[in-house]
Amino acid sequence: MAEKSSQPPRPAPPTIKTLADRTGYSIATISKALRGHAVVAPETRDAIFRAAQEIGYQANTRGMALRTGKTYQAAVLMPVTAAPDYEWDGVEYTQILSGISQALEGSDYSLSVHVIRDAADGCEVARRIVEQGLADGLIFSGILADDPRIDLLVARDFPFVSLGRCRKTLDYAYVDIDNEWASHAATARLIAGGHRRIALVNPQARLSYAMDRIDGFTRAFAEASLPASADLIVEGDLSTAFGRKAAIELLGRADPPTAFVCVNESTTLGVLSGLAGLGRRVGTDIDVIAYDDINVSAYFTPPVTTFYQPIEICGRLLGQYLLERMAGAAPLALKQTFRPELVVRQPDDRGGRGS
Repeated sequence: MAEKSSQPPRPAPPTIKTLADRTGYSIATISKALRGHAVVAPETRDAIFRAAQEIGYQANTRGMALRTGKTYQAAVLMPVTAAPDYEWDGVEYTQILSGISQALEGSDYSLSVHVIRDAADGCEVARRIVEQGLADGLIFSGILADDPRIDLLVARDFPFVSLGRCRKTLDYAYVDIDNEWASHAATARLIAGGHRRIALVNPQARLSYAMDRIDGFTRAFAEASLPASADLIVEGDLSTAFGRKAAIELLGRADPPTAFVCVNESTTLGVLSGLAGLGRRVGTDIDVIAYDDINVSAYFTPPVTTFYQPIEICGRLLGQYLLERMAGAAPLALKQTFRPELVVRQPDDRGGRGS
């Protein structure tokens, strides 16, 4: 007969139900708290974490979090407009998220997406992520010239990478497009083609890259010793409807533009629609130069000259930089500015139709 062991049986490991019995909170509340869900109050979350540590409860990456103090969450602020009938909502952001996900693949980090409505909402969400410990790092875009999110995160020394740069001289990690250069190059190309009345279809001026584009636009005129057509700079929500409305309104003026520089694919599509509705032919009556980041402009009819920068590449670099920041790397070497590639589809846009 086998000898019985004198050692007592090993107790079963604690479960989420054990944690619920100990704290008095529901399993649903505990699950949300352990996942860092924002609906759980900070004091409730802290109580659940303390109880989990006391009984030795661990659950996958949350178990590692209890040991290391990390969440193993990489947060992304995803802007979604509240405007009705916005045709382009989230189109570029799917490519950004794809690139970030590729960079995080194989790491211990999961991607958590936080939907925001505007800059104020974004600042509040960023503050909550930092103060409630919902993530170890943060990525966001739509950078304002004076961006409170960047001020907050730099002051807290919280790891983040921004898609774009503010206008302050702060030290932080970023990935950006040289919008001043792109706008200058597009405008200078049209000026070389003889155009003097050029419209700039731009985002709202509070955005940092909108100001960069205005700078490049006016610099091109100054270098040509020409007065900038500042009255033809229009700003809006970057929807297709805005681009169409802008083209129709600008061409109805007494001194209309003979060419357009468009800030993205959506506004370009709207401008082309407006021109077609007015019977104006691109490449014959008027010229259009676009900026593109998902290669939609390759399918426009007619094709237009484009400055192209694949946004997925930017997304991958955002993810790579964030991993390095969360690992403790200083932001000094984590800065990249891309110059988009000129894709000429209307070679005559510098051929002298302007008056």
